[in-house]
Amino acid sequence: DKDSPTANQNQPPKNKPHNFTVVAMEGCHSFIILDWARPLKDDMVSYMVYSASYDDVLNNRWSSRASTGTHLPVENLKPNSYYFKVQAKNVFGLGPVSDTLTYVTE
Repeated sequence: DKDSPTANQNQPPKNKPHNFTVVAMEGCHSFIILDWARPLKDDMVSYMVYSASYDDVLNNRWSSRASTGTHLPVENLKPNSYYFKVQAKNVFGLGPVSDTLTYVTE
């Protein structure tokens, strides 16, 4: 019953954030903006954004940051490969995790 307004109210987000992209700043390789679209337009959700460098991924050490909007600036990147994923959450819990993005700094 997707059409009922209460269908999404009493459970964690069912959909993962989509259109997950890295917005790079011209001429500034240590700063990017992660951008994504809400899982569903009217979902009242916030987000957990996970990031890891290449070495961190090998050791499964992801750091997480909360975000209330659909983008998040990431600063102080060193020359490395970085991996990002995002997950919606609401009061009932966490939804599915997005695809993992890879970004290589120059």
